[in-house]
Amino acid sequence: MSAHRFLRFGCVQTVSFIFGFVVCVTIPLHADVNADGTETADSGGSASDPKAVVAEGKDGKDGKSTATTATEQETEYKNWIEVGVGGTWTSGDRAQFEQQHWIPGDQPYGGINDLHYEHGVGEKATLTIDGHALWDINDYDIKVDLSQPNLGYIRGGFTAFRTWYDGNGGFFPPHGGTWFPPAFDEMHIDRDEVWLELGIRAPDWPEITIRWSHEIRDGQKDSTIWGDTTLTGIKINPARKLVPAYRDIDEKRDILSADATKTFGNTDVGIGMRWDHYSIDNNLQLERGAGQLPPAVPPPGAQRFITQNDSNNVDDFTGHVLTETRIKDNLWFTSAYSYTTMGADLSGTRIVGDSYNPSFVLTFPQLQSNDHAILNLAGMSESQEHVFNSNLFWMPVKDLEALVGFRYTHENIDSSSTFLDLNTVTAPPPVHYTLAIPKSADTSEDTNETAERMELRYKHFQNLLLYAEAELEQAWGDVREHEVSGTIVRGAVVPSDQGEMNKDTHFFDQKYTAGATWYPMSRLNMAAQYYYRESDYDNSFQSELATPPVAAAERNQRLIGQDWTTNDANIRITARPKLPEALGTLSMVTRYDYMQSEVAGKWAISPTSPFPLPSNTILNEEMTGLITNHVVSESATWNPCPRFYLQAVGSYVFNQTETPASKINLIATGVTPYNSPTVVDFRNDYWTVTGASGYVLDEFTDLRADYTFYCANDHFKNSRVAMPYGLGATEHTVGATASRQFTKQIRLTLQYRFFDYRDELFGGHNNYTAHSIFSGLQYRF
Repeated sequence: MSAHRFLRFGCVQTVSFIFGFVVCVTIPLHADVNADGTETADSGGSASDPKAVVAEGKDGKDGKSTATTATEQETEYKNWIEVGVGGTWTSGDRAQFEQQHWIPGDQPYGGINDLHYEHGVGEKATLTIDGHALWDINDYDIKVDLSQPNLGYIRGGFTAFRTWYDGNGGFFPPHGGTWFPPAFDEMHIDRDEVWLELGIRAPDWPEITIRWSHEIRDGQKDSTIWGDTTLTGIKINPARKLVPAYRDIDEKRDILSADATKTFGNTDVGIGMRWDHYSIDNNLQLERGAGQLPPAVPPPGAQRFITQNDSNNVDDFTGHVLTETRIKDNLWFTSAYSYTTMGADLSGTRIVGDSYNPSFVLTFPQLQSNDHAILNLAGMSESQEHVFNSNLFWMPVKDLEALVGFRYTHENIDSSSTFLDLNTVTAPPPVHYTLAIPKSADTSEDTNETAERMELRYKHFQNLLLYAEAELEQAWGDVREHEVSGTIVRGAVVPSDQGEMNKDTHFFDQKYTAGATWYPMSRLNMAAQYYYRESDYDNSFQSELATPPVAAAERNQRLIGQDWTTNDANIRITARPKLPEALGTLSMVTRYDYMQSEVAGKWAISPTSPFPLPSNTILNEEMTGLITNHVVSESATWNPCPRFYLQAVGSYVFNQTETPASKINLIATGVTPYNSPTVVDFRNDYWTVTGASGYVLDEFTDLRADYTFYCANDHFKNSRVAMPYGLGATEHTVGATASRQFTKQIRLTLQYRFFDYRDELFGGHNNYTAHSIFSGLQYRF
């Protein structure tokens, strides 16, 4: 029996036992307690209780005794356990439902929703256990803490959770629609972590914390790198990338850290280290020429599969020291320094075959021209990083606060790799691989970065807070890239030095923020903020290829400059208008956000190459993107009476990206022009409305209902010249919850939810409806 099956079986048995335990405990409770959880008269609360206090003499009158029973203290239940069970049933794309809501479809699930237990150990120590365990969701969390004041603690735990993914690819609507089912409809990634932490908190000792954790990430997920096919029904340029691809994920990570802090006078000093080791062994599974087999196409067809393996082993070590000095009550200074060194070894392959995870062969029937294969990839990378920062907090006068910060970073990276590149030829037939060409590359990068920040907060005016911030960042460095390739001459591999590229990089970023929060009256407050940000990237090239390019061939397009300019403003109003007492209370929050970013770029073709045009061509700078975003949201909560409330929340997002490419019409093969550009201005508009109501039926019963509507109407059918894009989807979600407090120890919750999702972009293949029910029982002790 596998560990997962054993764990799942154990959870089921545990939940069954807990349900039985709760039922057994509940029966005598109803006989001996009232509805509010207090003891009945038969449970020992009579005057014959030996704990009754009898007062004589001065507390009585005329020598008569008076018996006084101690006031009953309300029991405080610090511990609880909540168990639950539920299930869903779906119609349509179950995988899409699971991805959006993180709930398994068409199966029951449940277990321990929440658990908290604390108990004294010895004279001062406390044992605390928190967690939950839900089977078939693979959601487990357990934390055990044993702590003692003035000594320390030891903690440990285990966490596991699952995320679901839909393996669908793209949908091509013409001619009835082209759709390729995924290799796996439902995919998921499981993440597990086990950890242990020791903390020393003894008087006159440094605070010492040592922690170890082991993390795992394993499973499958969909990829946005889709495969291609020509079976789209389009006569001119029929190939489209819409075939689903997926990734096999296998990652492990170990982290060990130690930190210590100690106070010396008015200064806190901390030191620490962290060692991080992780290994990656992932595969990208990609299909090309999907469905292109006889009789759909002439034999032998062109359907083949690519498995690209990426393996990486990384060791990362970081050490740091920090200080915090309270020079005066109104003057604080902090500083920190860290050093990080990282080493990585990489390996991998890229193999083309007639199925996923193939063995490399020199030829097979569907092999096509330029089906590159990569073998024996090996490489390494080393980096060192130094970071220093300091901050000064100062209150020069009573109502003014100032914060000034500075950070400096220096980073150096050296990398190199080698691999065998195999390409295909068609002569003599059939298509086959030629000799492997050894290739290698090495890079080095040295960068420096400084950042400054200043923040002012002014509170002199009554009910008004003013603040302003300025952030500056500068970075500069140099990058060198070198590549060695080869060619086949008369059946032999001849090395060919591709030369090197050297460039100096410069970056400058500035951001200025101003805002205010105003409280004109107790029932009204307003806040407004504006910021301006400008980012400038500049690359200066010193050298290019070692061998001249072919005359008039466009090679080595370089981005030599890019500017980002952003304006952002938002305003928020919170109001609680005074209503007649018969209408209850009302609270409203209104918010509006505006952001616009303009992107300008400057490109060149081999800017430092002396060879014939188009080399050494510097293109004019032009606006390459304009991103405009408006967000309007409103929320209101109305309590017409203490037992009843209504909530409504609505938001609308208008988002559009404009580019010069939207004005370019490509020309098809021959003389037939396209009637639409391949890339059009992109819209990402959507709106959401949520409503909820709750009613307290009596002091033990609560009822709640909610509804959510989501709509994105941005689908653009541009299939003749490109892939359709822009989401076109609507979703309705309806829920109802009832909760009953039987006693102060026992509470029962019932929940039902309905989901309806419609997606135009994927031709309805992602549509689903789903029903979900869940019941939870909480017992406090």
